[in-house]
Amino acid sequence: MASPNYFEQISNTMALEAPPVVATRPLGTSLVHFAQMSSLRDDHGMLPTPVDDAFLLTVEMMALPAVNVWVNGRHQLKSAQPVGNFTLVNLNVETVLEMNMPFDSVELYIPRSVLNSVAAEQGIPEITALDVDFLTSTEDPVVCSLAHCLLPAFASPERASRLFMDHVAMAALSHLTQNYAGFPVPRRVARGGLAPWQAKRAKDILSAHICGDISIEELAGQCGLSRSHFARAFRKSTGKPPHRWLMELRLARARDLLVNSTLSLGEIAERCGFVDQSHFTRSFSAAMGVVPSAWRRLRRS
Repeated sequence: MASPNYFEQISNTMALEAPPVVATRPLGTSLVHFAQMSSLRDDHGMLPTPVDDAFLLTVEMMALPAVNVWVNGRHQLKSAQPVGNFTLVNLNVETVLEMNMPFDSVELYIPRSVLNSVAAEQGIPEITALDVDFLTSTEDPVVCSLAHCLLPAFASPERASRLFMDHVAMAALSHLTQNYAGFPVPRRVARGGLAPWQAKRAKDILSAHICGDISIEELAGQCGLSRSHFARAFRKSTGKPPHRWLMELRLARARDLLVNSTLSLGEIAERCGFVDQSHFTRSFSAAMGVVPSAWRRLRRS
């Protein structure tokens, strides 16, 4: 990992306020960083990207015009970027961009070592490059959806759920290796779910960490499994990934407290592991179709 991290370096170069950054370690190896980079200025000038053994995936939250770039000193034109499309920079290559425009993007800094750990799990060779043309943009609804999932985490990076961030990171990394590494991914034979003791231990640990302050790596270790085996087995046993199972547990506890206590919505949000009351309200409304206060009134009437 670069120190200071990649996004701090870029912000310093562009004289920007440090962006909200969330770090996760989905495979127990190098850190993966997520950030939301934005600016309303149009005078950033020439931006050299720090050279590192990593990739930078950028999903545009606002459209960008065509820009001049220099790759290994050679001038080229980078095409206009529509909203929702992504570009990929190989940070092993010296790249300079002319950034004289406002921008807003969700970015994922991926050390090559992390991507190759995912490749090894999937049974494909080490990755030297991904089949994505830096000079154009790629429309990919999976990558776009994952980027939008991250937006709430940037509001309070210090309170972002480790379990959820691990899940998003692994989803993004697996998608990139399966679709852009240029190797066929061997078909996996379906495996069984967790043993009863493993399922109980995993659920007990999740219940004790209702805020999500635990990683997939730690859960898998408690069950004596690899991270990838645990994730598949947990989903087979419960029908959902760990972060979704945990969200349903939070909502179940919240419903109980709404009916059987006089706690305020803010107090219920805190006890049930939500970031804050607005996060609780959004999650509850999405699941139940009604805000918590209205649901409480209906159940007590």
